[in-house]
Amino acid sequence: MPTTHLRACDVPEVRQDLLRWAQQNAERGKRAQGAIHVNAFTEPSMFQSSAAAAELYYVNDVMTRLARDIGEGLPVCAFDVDSLPAPTGLLVWSDDSSAHTQNLGKPRAVLWCRTGLTLRVAVLDDAGPYRRELEKLGRRVDPTWASEVALSLAGDLALGFGTAIPLNVETDWDEVKHAWSVDRHGRPAKDRFHVGADRLNSIHGEQLGVIRTLLGTLLLIRQPAEARRALWQSDDVQPDAAARKRLRRAGAERPDATVRYITLRQNVRPLSDDAETSGRSARTYRSQWFVRPHRRTYPDRNDPTGYSRKWVGPYLVTPAGCESAPILGRERIVHVLRR
Repeated sequence: MPTTHLRACDVPEVRQDLLRWAQQNAERGKRAQGAIHVNAFTEPSMFQSSAAAAELYYVNDVMTRLARDIGEGLPVCAFDVDSLPAPTGLLVWSDDSSAHTQNLGKPRAVLWCRTGLTLRVAVLDDAGPYRRELEKLGRRVDPTWASEVALSLAGDLALGFGTAIPLNVETDWDEVKHAWSVDRHGRPAKDRFHVGADRLNSIHGEQLGVIRTLLGTLLLIRQPAEARRALWQSDDVQPDAAARKRLRRAGAERPDATVRYITLRQNVRPLSDDAETSGRSARTYRSQWFVRPHRRTYPDRNDPTGYSRKWVGPYLVTPAGCESAPILGRERIVHVLRR
């Protein structure tokens, strides 16, 4: 079962709430009233423009778990320009993006923006736990803390953390986590919330899990065209009438934007091969299967003497004559939203 109440058809409203928050935050910055700064986004207006231009994606719980498994097995942090389905995007996960979150909130969505060879990422939490905490504490809550929490809530989402990731570069995962622990001069970063070095290291480890899942998700979305044609069954739906009316009142540019559900066929185990009666040394295939993502070296088209490393996979292997054969594994579904 999905762990969020958000559905694919709710994502346009989620983006509209986030855009409204970003506009108000940018206005606070212009009036010198203390705009919230999101790490990696150099100024509030960059976050605002990213939310406005973002392509919309929704990944259901089964595919989120698959992306999570893929992310945990990736040997290096290597976000490539080719891995991005769009230069700017807002992606919502139906299930938990990290299986071992104890110190974070509920990472539920990611807003990304590409600037040159840098990927700027803002991870957004489910706002529900923060609202419940405010309601539980009531008048006992510290006013300053309550104000900071309220300012970080954007509809159904809340600000989590932000980070900048270099594109087309291979980086060890431990190096990524270490980079979050030091400032630009290489000195230990300031412990803003006084949680201690051990817990800060644990928090960074959980944040790294979210980034792993993001890379796994983007690799799944960017499967080769042949695999997509073999797998996809798509249906387009719209937000319901009440949601479209709310979007019009909120000033949305496209209140009737469609939501594309992309479904992978059910995967079942094939029948066993009969080697005795085949009479051939070549293997007879009766199924298709996924290849896990891995890095491969290619000649650099811009430099005849150089080479570049790119992700290959995950992709579907379809032997000759197996175009309609079952796919090894369990049923997996991905829902992708596009404006």
